[in-house]
Amino acid sequence: MLFKAFRRIAAAGSVAIFVLLCAFFLLALGAALTPLASGAQSASPFSLVSVMRPAWYTIKIAAVSTGIAVAFGLAAAFFTANRTFPGRRFLLALSAVPLSVPTLLIALGFVSVFGMHGSANRLFAAAARAAGADVQNAPLSFLYSFWGIVIVQGFYNFPLVMRLCSDVWQRLRPDEADAARLLGASEWKVFRSVTLYQLAPAIASSAMLVFLYCFFSFIIVLLFGSAGGTTLEVAVYRSVRSSLDLKQGAAFALCETLLAFLFVSLYSRFELSGRRSSGITGKSETAPRRPLKAGMEAVFFAAVFIPVVLFFLWPFFSVLGGAFKYKNAFSFGTFGTLFSRPSFWFSLRNTLIASSATAAVSVAGACAASFFIHAIDPFKTKIGFRLVPILPMAVSSVVLGFGIIVLVRKGSPLLLIGAQSALLWPLAFRYISSALDRIPLSMLNAARLLSADPLDCVFRIQLPLIHRTLISAFGFCFAAASAEASLPLMLSVPHFETLALFTYRLAGAYRFNEACAAGCILGLLSIGFFILGDRLK
Repeated sequence: MLFKAFRRIAAAGSVAIFVLLCAFFLLALGAALTPLASGAQSASPFSLVSVMRPAWYTIKIAAVSTGIAVAFGLAAAFFTANRTFPGRRFLLALSAVPLSVPTLLIALGFVSVFGMHGSANRLFAAAARAAGADVQNAPLSFLYSFWGIVIVQGFYNFPLVMRLCSDVWQRLRPDEADAARLLGASEWKVFRSVTLYQLAPAIASSAMLVFLYCFFSFIIVLLFGSAGGTTLEVAVYRSVRSSLDLKQGAAFALCETLLAFLFVSLYSRFELSGRRSSGITGKSETAPRRPLKAGMEAVFFAAVFIPVVLFFLWPFFSVLGGAFKYKNAFSFGTFGTLFSRPSFWFSLRNTLIASSATAAVSVAGACAASFFIHAIDPFKTKIGFRLVPILPMAVSSVVLGFGIIVLVRKGSPLLLIGAQSALLWPLAFRYISSALDRIPLSMLNAARLLSADPLDCVFRIQLPLIHRTLISAFGFCFAAASAEASLPLMLSVPHFETLALFTYRLAGAYRFNEACAAGCILGLLSIGFFILGDRLK
């Protein structure tokens, strides 16, 4: 009897959390757009052109960044799927970087390498002086420009394309390609006419996912953006936090949300197409990989991976180098200085509290949504139910933070947890729903026939079968919440600084070594929980 009461309370609590998350999301989104309906004048003159200019700049940055990610990701996928070479497993492991390593950490790495006083500029200046040239300014200044932003975003996200395309590539059926070779087609023609067509759904799905990440990019554009252009995400932040122009911020937020919803719809369509085609062109076992060939293939390999080393691995590992650099020598002194700051321990405590609460709330809400949708629509025929989980993907954390500011004017830890949960529960839903789909319907129908209580099937069959998935979803949500810097920066919660925000402010105060040390701890925290989620998935 007590167990039945507990089950009903747990089920009701999960449903209540989901309803509150949806209500909170809609309320905050609506509040972000309400300044457009007010009669107040904008603090600065703006028109359709002033809104469309950052919109075009946002799309352009996202498109070029995606092009770089797809070009290098697809080329790297060819080698990881079909060739054996030293470092292949390590390269595939890098696919976790865009999903678990905070963008702030990558930005710190690029500053330490390609910044005005970075290691690359010091090397070039030293080489130029050795050659007798007089160097006054930094030889490399591309970082704080359009090309700097797209290079950072493109190489930061290329492992996503590489991993998704590599997984599909090594499971492609060879029948069509072998038939084309028998008919005299060259390897290049086989790739263009057969392989590329088979990979098209995976390429489109991964490209759209990278496009969405770049479209919502905030920290990288905020740090490296030039005065001549800004993205919609940064425009919303500056309108609300710097100009205090809520009406202009609402116009930017509306434009960004409408465009994002269009791109999210395209992504869901591409992903569905990829799932359908995998059953047609895929096979269960992977094809044997051959050793890397000499000649042009080796040249192509070098052309792909030298830029990867320069623009991905070097900045990534330079953060570690900066963390262990103290007074121009290898030392743990930077960590000692960091640990002596009480603010660091407060930010670490706040991050653990906020991220744990966010992950728990997200998983609870996602459970309610997953079980309800799976019970109502087990065959996935009702499109309306499938649209609900993707709606939060079309709203950025900055826009949601803006809506909270309009509602309450001041952030709080509870609002931060609520906002992060409202954005992250679809991530947990994705994993829980997939796990429920793998349970045979015949088993569930038999359990329902033999039980008088509808909750028996949930608590005795479904939950025990997906308990590892629930822990996995918790790990993924924790990793995403701990790496989040946009919402804490937007809400500016008094006396509640997270580790991501603490690292950002250290970098802003030009304490780069301490920022690298704090970033390493933040990275270990998020990567650790991401690996936990990936192992249990």
